Amino acid sequence: MTTGSSLWQTIFVSFALILIAFEIFRGWRLGLARQLVRLLALGCAYAAGFFGGRLFLPVLRPFLQVPDLFISIGAGAILALIVFAAINLLGAILFKRTGQQSLGLVRLLYGICGALLGVFFGLFSVWLIVVAIRSAGAIANADVRSAAAAAPGSRRPPIAHSQPAPDQPPAIIQSLAKLKNSIELGSLGETVQAVDVIPAHTYQLLGKLGTVAANPRSAERFLNYPGARELTENPKIVALRNDPEIIELIQQQRYLQLLQNSKLIEAMNDPTLASQVRSFDFQKALDYALKRQSP
Repeated sequence: MTTGSSLWQTIFVSFALILIAFEIFRGWRLGLARQLVRLLALGCAYAAGFFGGRLFLPVLRPFLQVPDLFISIGAGAILALIVFAAINLLGAILFKRTGQQSLGLVRLLYGICGALLGVFFGLFSVWLIVVAIRSAGAIANADVRSAAAAAPGSRRPPIAHSQPAPDQPPAIIQSLAKLKNSIELGSLGETVQAVDVIPAHTYQLLGKLGTVAANPRSAERFLNYPGARELTENPKIVALRNDPEIIELIQQQRYLQLLQNSKLIEAMNDPTLASQVRSFDFQKALDYALKRQSP
């Protein structure tokens, strides 16, 4: 069900080409100046999102009862969108579109240069989508493999299409895994993996994380890793683990209220615990969790 499909690959490539063609057409209409402004807006938005969230944290903290990490991420994302929209609006006011140029030669050069920058924006958008699919698909693949390995060699009676097997991952998980495998299929997959600037070990790390999360035995071994054990024995973590209100919120999947819980906020904002988490060797803990136990 999750093996790479040439049809899915063709559909994705068609979508990518349509997206790039749209950006080329859009670049032709906007022209060189406005495309350069878009490029500037993209860089400024990234910088604003990266640094701005932490700058606004002291101002927003009294009004938002959630952990500092989520305030910083949310404020950074909103600030990035505002900066991107504001710079683009300024560019639209100051500079003409291609069709507004009076001279034919200038209009042609304006449009061609804008279209060339449109290729960049199109490829950048496709790259972001590919990274998202490969990242989510790495976790989904691990989930599917863990579900398949949960009952090796078992034989079940046929099940109606409308009633999936109880231990079968949700359809969205299977689709993400299949889409990732389809993108990485054949020569196109080799090209994708060669040009992707995200290190391969990052996707491997995500895959290991998905495997550990889907396998109770691996999760138990992960928690028994020395560094992980120290984290779980942290007084604030112990207090959260033993808090009936926290347990009830998790069981009822009331995650928004969970993030607003004062005890959780205090634990996530604790600098000592944060330092302990940063020093934790996540890679070694995952490898330890996935190491086969001796018979």
